[in-house]
Amino acid sequence: MPHIEIDGQSIEVAAGTTIMEAAESLGIYIPFFCYHPKLSVAANCRMCLVDVEKAPKPLPACATPVADGMKIATASRKAKMAQQGVLEFLLINHPLDCPICDQGGECPLQDITMGFANPHSHYQEEKRVVEDKDIGPLITTEMTRCIQCTRCVRFGQEIGGIKELGATGRGEHMAIGTYVAKAVQSELSGNMIDLCPVGALTSKPFRYKARSWELKHTPGVCPHCSTGCNTDVQSLGKEVLRVLPRHNEAVNEQWICDKGRYAYTGLNAPDRVTKPLLRQKDGEWAEVSWAEALEATLAGLDKMLARHGADKLAGLISAQSSNEELFLFQGLLRGLGSPHLDHRLRQQDFRADAAMPRYPALSMTLEELEREPLIVLCHAFTRHQQPLTNHRLHKAVLNGGKVVSIDSIHQDFNFPVTQLVAEAGADGHLYQQLAEHFAHLHEAPQRDPLAVLAQELAAADNPLILIGSALLHHPQAADLLAQVESIAELSGGRIGWLAEEANSAGAWLSGCVPHRGPGGHPVDAAGLPADAYWEAGMQGFILFGVEPGVDSMRGAEAVQRLANAEFVLSISHFAQEARQYADVILPMAAFAEGAGSYVNNEGRLQSFRAAVKLPGEARPGWKILRVLGDSLKLPDFQYNELSEVSAAWQHAVGDYGMDIPPFQAFPPLHATQALPAGPLLRLGDWPIYQGDPLVRRAAPLHNPLRARMHPQQAHLSGIQGEVVEVSTAAGKVTLALELDTHIPLGCIWVPLGYSETAVLGAAYTPCSVVMAALPERQPESLRAS
Repeated sequence: MPHIEIDGQSIEVAAGTTIMEAAESLGIYIPFFCYHPKLSVAANCRMCLVDVEKAPKPLPACATPVADGMKIATASRKAKMAQQGVLEFLLINHPLDCPICDQGGECPLQDITMGFANPHSHYQEEKRVVEDKDIGPLITTEMTRCIQCTRCVRFGQEIGGIKELGATGRGEHMAIGTYVAKAVQSELSGNMIDLCPVGALTSKPFRYKARSWELKHTPGVCPHCSTGCNTDVQSLGKEVLRVLPRHNEAVNEQWICDKGRYAYTGLNAPDRVTKPLLRQKDGEWAEVSWAEALEATLAGLDKMLARHGADKLAGLISAQSSNEELFLFQGLLRGLGSPHLDHRLRQQDFRADAAMPRYPALSMTLEELEREPLIVLCHAFTRHQQPLTNHRLHKAVLNGGKVVSIDSIHQDFNFPVTQLVAEAGADGHLYQQLAEHFAHLHEAPQRDPLAVLAQELAAADNPLILIGSALLHHPQAADLLAQVESIAELSGGRIGWLAEEANSAGAWLSGCVPHRGPGGHPVDAAGLPADAYWEAGMQGFILFGVEPGVDSMRGAEAVQRLANAEFVLSISHFAQEARQYADVILPMAAFAEGAGSYVNNEGRLQSFRAAVKLPGEARPGWKILRVLGDSLKLPDFQYNELSEVSAAWQHAVGDYGMDIPPFQAFPPLHATQALPAGPLLRLGDWPIYQGDPLVRRAAPLHNPLRARMHPQQAHLSGIQGEVVEVSTAAGKVTLALELDTHIPLGCIWVPLGYSETAVLGAAYTPCSVVMAALPERQPESLRAS
């Protein structure tokens, strides 16, 4: 190991260590702009020049590996003059606009200039100006400030996986921009703002809102996907103004996706509920006091239970709720005598419930994913469903691993993935064929991709099979799960789950499923699953943080059933959908307004606390449930503090472990029913920015609604226009059409999560498509790209 000396301090470091890394380990600061420990070394800013003994000129610390006996001076006259000269060149064309720059107060260029610059400049000429680029609704550009460090370019290529930004021109004419005039599409694009060492890239929603030193910082946990990214919620007064990643190498490293970064903009949506709402006899809504709202709730529940019994009462709760809220919710429903409670609004097939694990566990750490040699994704588009888990898979590929995807459509991954796509409606057949190939492993090598995958799985040492949320959305989910288990047994592989929402694991552990109580213990009498509520004649509903009209597979049917129910209580952040069917709407704390805990995909328990005060008369969700349970004279609801609820949750759940069996014993499965036949098969899932009530209201993240169809299928169907009418047995809708070769023949992709498409019913159903006339004024969903 080389033994070196930096500024008189001796240290022994590993071979290949750079001067920058060695200096950091000694706590010696060397200024830099282009260097970043998570990116490749570019060494193009030259700010980190240091004086190395016997070297004829200063060397860049970020790109120079140490050698045994090397003596380095970071603050000698030679090093200081080199750093001052570089900084003077960088400032030649940089505008003096710090007072109006959003980067002010947290700007490395500003700080380094104050600490290292020569106070006198030799430059007298005019500064050059660079035209700003419009790269979308999330990032504001001031390209005259750019110092061409290329951090944003390298991030896009190496972390984001998409080469969206690049450099054009040379010397003074060099400029950073998109290759063609278009918006940045990466779901990780906001991280380029954090990486930019100047004010060239800043947050468009945060622009001119506040100065960095005015903001209060509160540690939080992202409430969207199951990765559980750690966040820094930054607020001023009662308003959340910015959400940034909080460094946690074991979970999200130092990144966060755009959904986690910008969804806070939906907190102040026009339909935000800040006072209790009560439906009057004439159908109008009135703001009332909490006492009146609770009185109406108790009266409505008592009347409904007296007339129909607890078996006609059902509860639906979001898996973005905290462990404490989930625990109290199941206690409330079961305390009232109802076994019907669930968080799985998007699932259609529940025949495999008895075989489900204690909770959907990855059964390994996120860091361990990077070292997996072979990973098979089963209906899992991780790039949009778990962006930072997807980043770990990307690193696995960079480390020499292989990722294979089995899905209904060809997905747009941001790293090399071998994709096996089922023919229209033949997902089960694809898994069955893969399992059958294990009986012919010793035959001559075949070109069939499934045969190749079977041979690779058999040859691999303990391969990893990951089950995605889209598999559970399939109408034949139980059969697909049984086939996945069979493939794992045949290959000697492991199975992990990619849970859908921030606290899906906590929802299972807390007992928010109809067949299990807290800790995964079986209940005496199992209730109905969520998708069965709409046909079971339920007369009472308690909804917590959900919008069944867009959160469930059969949205229009759900809204109709809720509207016909005798009593519906909605405990929610937003009122737009609930006004259609609820009798009482109680306002509760949203993201950054309440405290609690989540269990992420690994099984990691993470706590968060409120960053801002509650708006209006909104209350924390756990307090609303506590008061309801106490008012209904239910046992075990006498809690005064959140810590007491947390302790009760932990006692009920027990030690759940992080590495658990992926399945329990499968029940007998009846013969698989073929999917209904029709002219075309309607496919669909929830897009990245339509997955929950908060992100749906985040205006900067909105994407236009479009149907997608293979160009050849459009030709076969006689579709020549840009607008189509899609019809199913449940309803019809007119949508803009995008031709996309990723969609299999015989199918049309219509996304879920939109109120417009809820009328079509569930995915994987037959539909017909015809051309439609383009209206004179096109709504957002009909605008062509």
